[in-house]
Amino acid sequence: MTDNRARHHNRTKRNPGAKQEAVTGSKAQGPQKLQGTQEVRKAEGAVKAELLAPAGSMEAFFAAMEAGADAVYCGLHSFSARAKAKNFSPQDLSAMTAYAHAHERKVFVTINTLIKEAELPELVEMLAAVSAARADGIILQDMAVWRLAREYFPEIELHASTQMTVHNAAGVRQLEQMGFERAVLARELSLEEITHIRSQTRMQLEHFIHGAMCFSFSGQCMFSSYLGGKSGNRGRCAQPCRRRYSVGGKHGYYFSPNDLSVIDLLPELAQAGVSSFKIEGRMKSAEYVHNVVGAYRMVMDAAPAQRAAVGEKARQLLKHSFGRTPTQGFLGGEQSADMATPQRRGSTGRFLGDVTRVDGGRLSFKSRDTVRLGDRIRVQPRNDQVGTAFTLKQLFAPKGKASALGPGLVCVETPFRDRFRLGDAVYKVSSQQAFSMSDPACRRRLQQVKPPAQPLKLEVQLQENSLALHARIAGLEWTRTYAVESFPAEQSPLDAATLTQVFEQSGEYPFRLEQLRAENLPVVIIPPKQLKQIRRDFYAELGTDLAAEVTRQRNQQRRRALEGLHATEQGEDFTPDTSLIVKDLREMRAAQTPGVDRIIVPLSA
Repeated sequence: MTDNRARHHNRTKRNPGAKQEAVTGSKAQGPQKLQGTQEVRKAEGAVKAELLAPAGSMEAFFAAMEAGADAVYCGLHSFSARAKAKNFSPQDLSAMTAYAHAHERKVFVTINTLIKEAELPELVEMLAAVSAARADGIILQDMAVWRLAREYFPEIELHASTQMTVHNAAGVRQLEQMGFERAVLARELSLEEITHIRSQTRMQLEHFIHGAMCFSFSGQCMFSSYLGGKSGNRGRCAQPCRRRYSVGGKHGYYFSPNDLSVIDLLPELAQAGVSSFKIEGRMKSAEYVHNVVGAYRMVMDAAPAQRAAVGEKARQLLKHSFGRTPTQGFLGGEQSADMATPQRRGSTGRFLGDVTRVDGGRLSFKSRDTVRLGDRIRVQPRNDQVGTAFTLKQLFAPKGKASALGPGLVCVETPFRDRFRLGDAVYKVSSQQAFSMSDPACRRRLQQVKPPAQPLKLEVQLQENSLALHARIAGLEWTRTYAVESFPAEQSPLDAATLTQVFEQSGEYPFRLEQLRAENLPVVIIPPKQLKQIRRDFYAELGTDLAAEVTRQRNQQRRRALEGLHATEQGEDFTPDTSLIVKDLREMRAAQTPGVDRIIVPLSA
């Protein structure tokens, strides 16, 4: 075999005109309709952009798929900015990608944390896994990821994470030169600024449209790391910004931003040049993902004349996503007055009320909303420590047990005794109407997905008593010759059409005959039984050899990348420069210190 691989995401097109006796094979089977969704018919004037959803769990992945996401982004068990999410194994990723591609969706992988030197070999293994899974791209922050992917895994599409703080046209142009295909813009940009960036680049632009926001610029925050050693840039943010602080004797949630929600600005974002609308939430439940994706899908697919009515329905659906108070953030051009609400807790969920009575494992509260058996609630202490969540299994009315209560006085049984106090806040974080597909059910669904059929071009030659089959598949070439017994044909001699009918049937092997060419065939026939046996043997050998060759190439690719980690561009006499940062001009005498090659001085207005 010769290695002439094209990038895996470049789709092979059919040859519309087969030369001489070439015959095109049958078309690939179209994607199956997703269970639980309705057929989407986008109206004239619908908002055209990719709807990109978070998948922090297998349940959330299917929730996004069934609610109408065009793509999802997920993390593996390492190097994910959401280390506390369930995340996925390489085997999960391969199955999810196959499922998504079968339904014409995409999967992007987040490798968006900072990487330590000792972790580079593990990073190589992860990039190899992403490549093997045929994921549609990676979202990255660290330049080590960029270098390794660019140099050793060029088939992987590169997206610049919002944590790269891409906020101007110069930054986007730099990314283009570096081989990135998409920039996830900083959330601190206005529509006017996004429009200007669009005018300066042809790169894909992605922007967040919904979900939690960071108090710091583009997530470049050291707060969690400073307080408890849990770095947000390593995926372990403890969210101290969501806690209560005191200023001048007054308590408030001064660092806790509200949640971004720009469902009313989708046409303006698309007009500004954003081609991918991103929903935040890899730590969120499948119900959250299903509700939010469904709401935005409704608005994006609506005709302009219907958008107001559909928008109102979508906003009602978003109220059931259990998020924080919504804000449009910086998109309006000036810092909005509703970016943060210090008097409101930074917790997610729908606030129901405060605890008015505690009796062992039971607690009572005056609820603002109806609660039902199966709802999940969280009780948040007044001291602002981490809350406790549980699923409602018993509700009590004055006359006995009930299946639903409220609004009004509610008494619930909890699995905890003496944990809660008067005044604790009660939140509903999911409802009994939740997207309830379990993890095992999700995995069973994935197991039903067959590997994607690879397009195969086949040339057939028949000389004397040997049949030569030359295959071109996945950039590789492969030839096998089989002994045959042929007979002179008085009528219906062997031709390309007959061979096509035979070799279109690939059985259990994931091949799709895209084109078959057979030139200068003698006027003979070959018994059908013999042809079918040749086909079975041919596809079995091709499948085995192709898998072995792909494995060999991937191992070679990994080996080159690992060897590249130890290479150095400097010679043996290389000596690094030493720079010294000074606070003011009085420290300039440090320039006389031996061994200092460069002095860095601050400039101020």
